[in-house]
Amino acid sequence: PPKKAGKAGAKKVTYDYSDLKEGMRVQAESDGVYYAAEVVTVSESKSRAKAPVKISFKGYDSSYNEWVSGDRLRSKAVKKVVPEAEKRPPLEFNFGYWKIRGLGAVFRMIFEYKGVKYTDNQYAAGEDWFGKAKSEILEKTPLANLPYVECGSDVVCQTNACLNFIGNKLRLNGGGYKARLLNDQLLCEIYDVRNTMIEISYPFKNVCRDDAEHKAKAESHCHGKAFSKFEAILEKSGTDYFCGKSPCTSDFHIWEMLDQHKLLAAKHGCKDIFEDIPKCKAFYDRFRAIPSLQKYFESEDYKLPVNNPIANAYFKKSLRQQVARVAPSRAAGAHRGSVRGRTSRWVDSGGTRQALVAVDVIAVFAAVAVAAWPWRVA
Repeated sequence: PPKKAGKAGAKKVTYDYSDLKEGMRVQAESDGVYYAAEVVTVSESKSRAKAPVKISFKGYDSSYNEWVSGDRLRSKAVKKVVPEAEKRPPLEFNFGYWKIRGLGAVFRMIFEYKGVKYTDNQYAAGEDWFGKAKSEILEKTPLANLPYVECGSDVVCQTNACLNFIGNKLRLNGGGYKARLLNDQLLCEIYDVRNTMIEISYPFKNVCRDDAEHKAKAESHCHGKAFSKFEAILEKSGTDYFCGKSPCTSDFHIWEMLDQHKLLAAKHGCKDIFEDIPKCKAFYDRFRAIPSLQKYFESEDYKLPVNNPIANAYFKKSLRQQVARVAPSRAAGAHRGSVRGRTSRWVDSGGTRQALVAVDVIAVFAAVAVAAWPWRVA
């Protein structure tokens, strides 16, 4: 029967025979069995390169002498020489998102957790992204949006696509078929929770038309069952993290949303969000204590506003509780500026749902919609 092909990319093994001398006792293989043998000679001829050692089997005459290679010999004098694997350059990511926590915090935590090299492009204003930066990404992909991730020649946009991409690169998508399947579902499920937060937080969604409506709906949301499904997953699995014994990409987004909901509840004096979800509370504390994330939690990135203050978000406070307060008269004057230059920065395009297909269109919508209610800041 034909021989089976070796594994793709297997390292080629060669042998060093320099310590092998005539008369040395060795063991030599014949028909799958090793026999006592003696070295007759070691050839340096190129024609004998594949089997340079002539041996004689103990107890057999010279007609049984044979030329063999190192893979058929057992002797300390025969050394394997395995070439060093070609070193691949370490992974390096180029990441882009608004200068807020939002969706960006999820990626920043993942990069810090894995200790990879990355560049964090934070866009503080609309023109920072919609100007040169977006044009550069558009040259690489027509799907340019925030967040985006670049690694090597790959450019990926849209949140869950980016998370799956870096999850594959960093082995954070789950260890096994079922874990990967669960991780994919959890990424979608937590994005639904995140979308509800966005609807409550931003006026251009028209869910909360004023601050009073925001407060009422925020309190109702915090007292609701936003994380009941996640509690059930932990209850069923009995694991420390949602997809197993170590974090996957979904764990980072779930933790970020738990933290944001904790801040939202504190802002409005709501009850402890963990009161009815003890498993999630244990997960929250366990994740917060991960050693490789402490640098992030002590950094300025963790203190960024949760949502975009210049988007007139009702809920935008950072851990510092330092939010810029703009007088209504000054804000009204800002409305009279360029719609494209001013209102485009209101849109958190990284978290767009189906309704936010075209950012520039939404920017115009936001300008018109906001005019219907007073400029309000928390």
